[in-house]
Amino acid sequence: MSNPKAPRRRQGFAIASLILGILGLPTVGLAVIGAMIGIVLGVVALVKARNDPAEYGGKGIAVAGIALSVLSVVVMPFFIGILAAIAIPSLLRARVSANESAALGDVRSVLVAEVGYQSLNGGYYDTLECLAGPSRCVPGYPGPVLLKGDVATTTPRNGYNRRFYSGPAPMPPPSKPVSPSSMTAFAYVAVPIQRGKTGVRSFCVDASGDIRTQADGAADGAEPEIVDGACPADWRPLGR
Repeated sequence: MSNPKAPRRRQGFAIASLILGILGLPTVGLAVIGAMIGIVLGVVALVKARNDPAEYGGKGIAVAGIALSVLSVVVMPFFIGILAAIAIPSLLRARVSANESAALGDVRSVLVAEVGYQSLNGGYYDTLECLAGPSRCVPGYPGPVLLKGDVATTTPRNGYNRRFYSGPAPMPPPSKPVSPSSMTAFAYVAVPIQRGKTGVRSFCVDASGDIRTQADGAADGAEPEIVDGACPADWRPLGR
């Protein structure tokens, strides 16, 4: 008679630990949770194999599963560092681009408002306050406002400082009824609060209708020298 075959020892915990350890390497420990489960299953498999070797086996498999799970946790900081090195610059560029778009949008809004205001104020420009409330400035004007919301203020927002510069007053004073704060020129400037972090380019628009930009040479939040409501001549016209 042939001897009966020895019963096959159970290795389920050990195999599960090994599988989680292998999967943990390319997935950074399956978000840590998988690695911790792999370690626990490996330890359970070792304990069972030691206490009941006739029923449970797979010591080597369990050790390999524990080692791989621990390794996946160890390499996680390096993997996260690589992801951060790739993602952070991209996020910063996206933030800078969004801030610049918002600042440029405000510059264009002020230009459109000034052009509209000029047509109802005897050909003269005016302050942001008058653009936001022309009925308070232009005698007899009952129409709508030309500038709304935060655009009508110089409060820093979206990573940019904003400043409005008044140009010369009309000389001689106009004989027709116009706003008492009328001016023959203006300049509106948006400058990054932290150059390179909240924005790269500065923007300026004046009565010429040209939007000018400058991307270097100025310190964080430094304002350009504006004379008689005109943008700096050395700033490059936008789009050129």
